[in-house]
Amino acid sequence: MNMTEPGQFIEAVLRGKLTQAESMRRHTSWRAGGAVDRCYQPADLDDLRVYLCGLPANEQVIAVGLGSNLLVRDGGLRGTVLLMHGALSELKLDSCGLIYVQAGVAGAKLARFAALHNLSGAEFCAGIPGTVGGMLAMNAGCYGSEIWQYVVKVQVVTRSGELMTRTPQEYDIGYRSVSLKLATPEEFFVGAWLSFESGDGDESRQKIKALLAKRISSQPLNLPNAGSVFRNPPGDHAARLIESCGIKGLRMGGAQVSEKHANFIVNSGGATAENIERLISMVQETVMNQTGIQLHTEVKIIGDTKIMKKSASLTPDSASLTEDARAFGKVAVLFGGSSAEREVSLKSGAAVLAALLRSGVDAHAFDPSIRNLQSLVDEGFDRAFIALHGRFGEDGTVQGALELLGIPYTGSGVMASALGMDKWRSKLVWQAGGLPVPDFVMLDEHSVSTDVVHTLGLPLFVKPANEGSSVGISKVKAENELQAAYAEAVRHDRLVIAERFIGGGEYTVAILGKQALPVIKIEPANEFYDYEAKYLRDDTRYQCPSGLDVARENEMQRLAILAFTLIGGQGWGRIDFLMSESGHPYVLEANTSPGMTDHSLVPMAARQAGISFDELVLRVLGGAHVG
Repeated sequence: MNMTEPGQFIEAVLRGKLTQAESMRRHTSWRAGGAVDRCYQPADLDDLRVYLCGLPANEQVIAVGLGSNLLVRDGGLRGTVLLMHGALSELKLDSCGLIYVQAGVAGAKLARFAALHNLSGAEFCAGIPGTVGGMLAMNAGCYGSEIWQYVVKVQVVTRSGELMTRTPQEYDIGYRSVSLKLATPEEFFVGAWLSFESGDGDESRQKIKALLAKRISSQPLNLPNAGSVFRNPPGDHAARLIESCGIKGLRMGGAQVSEKHANFIVNSGGATAENIERLISMVQETVMNQTGIQLHTEVKIIGDTKIMKKSASLTPDSASLTEDARAFGKVAVLFGGSSAEREVSLKSGAAVLAALLRSGVDAHAFDPSIRNLQSLVDEGFDRAFIALHGRFGEDGTVQGALELLGIPYTGSGVMASALGMDKWRSKLVWQAGGLPVPDFVMLDEHSVSTDVVHTLGLPLFVKPANEGSSVGISKVKAENELQAAYAEAVRHDRLVIAERFIGGGEYTVAILGKQALPVIKIEPANEFYDYEAKYLRDDTRYQCPSGLDVARENEMQRLAILAFTLIGGQGWGRIDFLMSESGHPYVLEANTSPGMTDHSLVPMAARQAGISFDELVLRVLGGAHVG
């Protein structure tokens, strides 16, 4: 029979609901994906058997419950989807004390039914966002329990409509996997008999309530998601691995790694199936590159395949990448500006703009010293990549303006940007947080050189509190040089700091998301890492890996994350350190809008972590925010 045409068989015999070209967005918890040729929601089990009997032998058939473990690609699906939820809904206690439950019953309903009948052990089912059919197919579980622990026998239906029962001994059952030991024609779980111990119904209901409260507090249930995306590797947790790689919040179009639970990918608005699948691949690649562990998906991905490029191989002619990149909308790269670091910003912005264009992003240059920021709204920009350095770029001013305009921007917010720019106030915050910082004093025109030298010793550094890129900094080797150094610094800022010299080496730690990238040791050709050494000379040496032993590298990374967190840093940044001759690290300063030139340190650390420049730029852009 040709089931693509509604004939007498369908009209006269079938009692369920058949739809054509049905969008799977309505039937998957991610609320994304293409259309399926046909959807059939049977009236009951007998109706399902009749429908299956009439299908062509080569018809692809997929059974779906709540669609909470499923991604249908944007190209759609050829064949038929069976909608079990709301159809196979029988749930009863049989004469042997077993619960008979059909495949379309939600896990939470099963848990409540067991508690109602004073049966204990089913409480975990309330934490599984799917139906019994899906739970059986993947041996779903949570909080230490799995569904097949309680299975006495299952009920299946074959493609020819034959109804059969099977026992657990006929299956190979593992972590999130179930398969028949003997090869058989395709069949679908339609029911199961489950055995639970006698217990206290009130106690079970309290456990369910506590479990649901835990789920609400720890999972992003306010946004469309498919539950846990990756299986936990042996002896570890996928969420811990993802979080340790610093990719919580990573975005691809409208898909995002949840900030609340790293093993969830959420649809933050308008995500396509390709956005989600590409983000899954990016997470797998990042975890593999940084930990050597391959994450395997729990979710089932089906449908017409589009060519998927690996994130490490993003190329200008990748059509699928271009489609994802356009999900960022119209992007303004803010660079240039009016600070003392304008020339550096122009180089950073040019590199960022080129990377975005290579990746297919609709990116445009925007110099705030020439154009009014209101133009961002007037010209329909969707987000801004801040490549400004110094004042009016990374000190919270442009961030505040973008907040008022409602345009998402990269990097830290207003407070963190202002604190990161202010070397004095950031030191006060770090001191209050118990972090080691070099001894310092504030200078003004009344400061006595003798007192300053007595307090800090020689040599010492004098620097403006609110400039970056070592602008206005001087190394003072003799007491009589202090006044000239102060005069140079005060030209750039009214707040001037004198700081103790620490001579065991200069280091920096780049931060991407919540991840500390590999430490870089800086060996300037000049006496210290000044503007010339940073941007003009080619003989400044950088060591990445840094040469530190594992314990010291980890400690410096830990301090960097803590320092960044204490000032409220977001998205990306850099924390600079000085090392004492005895090997103790001191937090020096923060940079919330790091350079992105060919001499810059964040791209260098990213490369060491296996992240290309173009991918780095996309990740930073993906974290754009307001608030």
